[in-house]
Amino acid sequence: MELQNPELSIRPADEEYGFGKNFSGTFETLLRQERDTVPKMEEKSEKKFEILYDGYYYDVTEFAKRHPGGDVINLYKDGDDATIPIQQFHYRSLKTVMAKMKGLSRRPATDVNNNLEPSVKSRHDELTKDFLKLFKEIEAEGIMKAEPLVFGYKMFQNFVLFVIGLIFVHLFGVNSLICRGLGIIFITFAGGQFLWQGHEGGHNSFTGIPKLDRIGQIFSYGVIYGMSASSWNYTHTEHHAMPQHETKDADLKTLPLIAFNQCLLRNGRKPNFWMKYQHLLFVLCDTFIVVQTWKLNHHIKFAWKNRCYGDLICMAIHYALVPILGGVTNWLIITWLSSIYILGNLILSHTHYPVVKEGQKLHWVEYAFIYTTNVRSSWWVDWWMGQLNNQIEHHLFPTMPQYKGKLIRNKVKAFAKRHGLPYQLCSYWEAVQTAYNNLENVASEIRQM
Repeated sequence: MELQNPELSIRPADEEYGFGKNFSGTFETLLRQERDTVPKMEEKSEKKFEILYDGYYYDVTEFAKRHPGGDVINLYKDGDDATIPIQQFHYRSLKTVMAKMKGLSRRPATDVNNNLEPSVKSRHDELTKDFLKLFKEIEAEGIMKAEPLVFGYKMFQNFVLFVIGLIFVHLFGVNSLICRGLGIIFITFAGGQFLWQGHEGGHNSFTGIPKLDRIGQIFSYGVIYGMSASSWNYTHTEHHAMPQHETKDADLKTLPLIAFNQCLLRNGRKPNFWMKYQHLLFVLCDTFIVVQTWKLNHHIKFAWKNRCYGDLICMAIHYALVPILGGVTNWLIITWLSSIYILGNLILSHTHYPVVKEGQKLHWVEYAFIYTTNVRSSWWVDWWMGQLNNQIEHHLFPTMPQYKGKLIRNKVKAFAKRHGLPYQLCSYWEAVQTAYNNLENVASEIRQM
């Protein structure tokens, strides 16, 4: 999220990932779509932009233009309380953030201008009070503390998998397709695990040292996967802020390739072949097209425009290593399998839920409980999903080390029960079936349009 002072604005849902408006159905056309990743500069508006934090409205009209975290600050321009999001997103740098906020003009918030019904405001206040109490409790227990040794162990494990894969490809795979295939599988798993660790680095929850976590993420995303960590962070924070929001969750901005909900086809957009048969194409080619579009178009553009030179260098190294992987064919197979592995797991926790309509005012914890499913923990699920099966806890406390999510499960369940909120849990295969059925059901609805 290293933005160089762009003037930010919310982008249309169908343009978020660089697919453009006139998708003709081929990957080559997809790459030709001209789209600026960072929104273009607009004329300066004189309208004051304020965010609500801890009982005060802060004037961020100028600061929002250079906010290091990108567009996510704009999600709170309509009066949504940003207290908990600011505290949770910036947990490891909160003192610095508070120092910057002291330099901003502010005014006391009143019930008159909070844009909430009295009953909703009362509930939100109650949720905030109890959540902060829960947070202080787990913080006192050391749950928020990162463990560098765990980081070292996981990175070592990933390197071992990667090296084993290379050995199978180069030593045993020369005369054996089976060994070559095994090598590709090992490299795929290694790449997927590196991406999970890179994701955690983006949340500053790996070592607890933001700069070191950032370096780890740039390496994992760039060298191993050929992606820009900065570009990923830019949209991923929006997802964490308001998951399943029809216009504010970046993870729903996958048109015109995939529609996770029929209502996302707005503004006269017509259904196409990809949406009508997305349940069949998702594994076959959709995930591959998405990842390749990120790698070869969207992420390169973003890193270049925002001068993310570390990302660019690491991505260049990734492509320089293609011969080491056994050539372009192996690289394409690894990319295809990796895209299925990563995106196939990422859609399990949210995408089957209804979307949050524009104008709905939900609390941070309501997003986490109502629109998120946990996948039941086991040794293989925890490893396979990179500890992201504890999604409810991860969305409540995004800077908490991900493997500690299951340690606070009972406390989080008790919190949900106190406030009449669901704590949704299922097995891995139930989650897969639910996500796939959603793709199929939406495709069926679209075919009937």
